[in-house]
Amino acid sequence: MKILNLLWLAVFFMIATPVTANDDAMARAQYMLRQMNAEMIQLKASQQSLLAEKDALKKDFDKLQKKYDGLTSKSEKNKQAMKGKVSEIKQRYKEEVTAHNETRKQLKEIIQEKNRLFNVATEQTRSLDLCVGNNEKLYTINREILSQYEEKGVWDSVTQAEPFSGLTQVQIENLVDDYQYRLDDLRVGADL
Repeated sequence: MKILNLLWLAVFFMIATPVTANDDAMARAQYMLRQMNAEMIQLKASQQSLLAEKDALKKDFDKLQKKYDGLTSKSEKNKQAMKGKVSEIKQRYKEEVTAHNETRKQLKEIIQEKNRLFNVATEQTRSLDLCVGNNEKLYTINREILSQYEEKGVWDSVTQAEPFSGLTQVQIENLVDDYQYRLDDLRVGADL
C-alpha cells in the first residue's frame, strides 16, 4: 500500500510540475517511477510467491490436521478400549482375590480337619497299642488258668469238695477272684 501511495505522489508531482521545468527533474521522476514500477513488480512477484507458499502451507496444514484428527480419533478409541480392559482386569482381580480368600479359608478348614483326624488317629493308635498289650496279657492269664486246670488231679478235685475244712475251696475262690480282677483291669473300654 505504501508503494502505491508513493506512486500516486510521484504522478501528482509530475502533473503539478510545469512543463517548462527542468528536464533533469523529469528524468529523476521517470527514474523514480521506473524504480517504483520495478519494486511494484518485485512486490507482486513476492506477493505471488508468498500466496503460493501460503497455499502450500495451507495444504500441509490440512494434511496435518487430517492426520491429527485421525490420530485423535484413534487415540480416543484406544483410550476407551483401555478403560474397558482396565475395568475388566479390575473385575477379574476382584474375582481372583475372592477366590483366593475362599481357597485360603477352605485350606484352613482342611488343615484343621487334618489336625483333628491326626489327633483321632493318634488316640486310636494308642488305644490299639493298649488293646494289643492287654490282649497279650489276657492270653498269658488264660494260659495260666488252662495250665492250672490241666494240672488238677483227682486228689485236688476231692479236696476241693471236702466239706470239713474247705481250705482248697477258699484257695480256688481266691484264685478266681484274683484272675477276675486282672481280667477286669485288662478289659478294653474299662478305663475309657
